[in-house]
Amino acid sequence: MNKKLFLIDAYPLIYQSYYAYIHNPLFTSKGLNTSPIINFTYFLIKTLNNEKPSYMATVFDSIQETSFRKKEYNKYKAHRKKTPEAISTAIPYIIKILKTFKISFFYAQNGYEADDCIGTIAKIAEYKGYIVYIITLDKDFFQLITENIKVYIPPFKGKERKILGIEEIKKEFGVNHPKQIVDLWSMMGDPSDNIPGLPGVGKINATKFIKKYGSIEKLFNSTHDLNGKIKKNIEKNKDLGFLSKKLITIVTNIPFFSFQEEKFRIKKPNWNSIKKIFGELEFIRLLKKAHEYYKFKSKE
Repeated sequence: MNKKLFLIDAYPLIYQSYYAYIHNPLFTSKGLNTSPIINFTYFLIKTLNNEKPSYMATVFDSIQETSFRKKEYNKYKAHRKKTPEAISTAIPYIIKILKTFKISFFYAQNGYEADDCIGTIAKIAEYKGYIVYIITLDKDFFQLITENIKVYIPPFKGKERKILGIEEIKKEFGVNHPKQIVDLWSMMGDPSDNIPGLPGVGKINATKFIKKYGSIEKLFNSTHDLNGKIKKNIEKNKDLGFLSKKLITIVTNIPFFSFQEEKFRIKKPNWNSIKKIFGELEFIRLLKKAHEYYKFKSKE
């Protein structure tokens, strides 16, 4: 039986939690803004209670803007605002919660992003026979989906969690395999990360080209099939298309990252530490859910 590994993409969940309460932020009696923490903690505990994982890790982006993508294209994510102070303040508390639940965590380093670290761990774990679930709200991870790597979208706004595999991505995006997501977005661009794509090629044309040619390289080799303005735009912007593909592609072979099973194994949490941090954050209802997990883990 395949073992399961859950990898948490931290920042999208933290940002989602923060913006979910942007018009009505949550504060403790001492004035700490817990908005960026509460949904992340809810997702974490719900996953622990529902899935009962034995292996899990959380990955954070580096605090410094050191991504190789930024060096390749200085407009990459340039439109994004500075990290809100409430999120920066929340990170140490989230780290404490992860430590309390005995869940490993990592920071992206040496010019890579959390996506690349997760992608590398996922591929190594898959090779070692694990089924990997990437817990995220980031659609970039769709490109990594295989028979043994899934995207796990946590419960949100009253909806149940979703697990996306190959068939779900093929159906939603009209591709033959999730790896073609890279080519699809290389053509149409990705405004969320400020990735340009090919001028004049929107979602409709990009989907048509993927169905017909299969990749951006084969599209460039087949421009004789095209005509008019779109033909000129594509031929003129090959460099932009290749750049977009490089920016979008998640690195899955970071040399200094490895998957050591024992580092990812979840051990029995410390109940006194849970009570202390949850008491400080005034997470009374979540404490009850945390106790359910603690009782389960104590019986293992």
